Amino acid sequence: MLLDHLDLDARLARADLVVTAEGALDHQTPRGKVPAEVARRAKLHGRPVLALAGTLGEGAHEVPGVDACHGILPAPMELAEALLRASELLTDATERALRMIVLGTRLPVVAEASEAGQADVSGTQRPSSVR
Repeated sequence: MLLDHLDLDARLARADLVVTAEGALDHQTPRGKVPAEVARRAKLHGRPVLALAGTLGEGAHEVPGVDACHGILPAPMELAEALLRASELLTDATERALRMIVLGTRLPVVAEASEAGQADVSGTQRPSSVR
C-alpha cells in the first residue's frame, strides 16, 4: 500500500537503475519485505535492481529480482552506532556501489576480450564459499 502512494510503478518506468535498501537482506526478504516488492515491480519494467543492506545474510544473493547486493556497513560496528550514522553509512555505501557500476562500464566486453586472445570468462560463477 505504501508503494502505491509513492507512485512507484510510474517512477520505475522512468528509471535506468533501481536502488532499494533494508536492514538485512536474506532468505526472509522475499516474504513480504519492501525491497522484494520493489524488485518484483522493477522487473515488470525490465529495470536492473541493486539492493543495499546493513547485513547480507543467508540467501541475500538469491532474492528474486535483485541483480546485485552490497553491504552498507564498511566494518563491524554496534547497532547503536550504525543507527546513529545511518545517513552517512547509506550515502557512503551507495557511492561505493555506484563506483563499482561505473568501473564495470569501463571493462571490455567479453567478445572483445576473446578476440584479443584473452581467456573467455563467460559463465564464470562465484565460489560457493563466498557469502
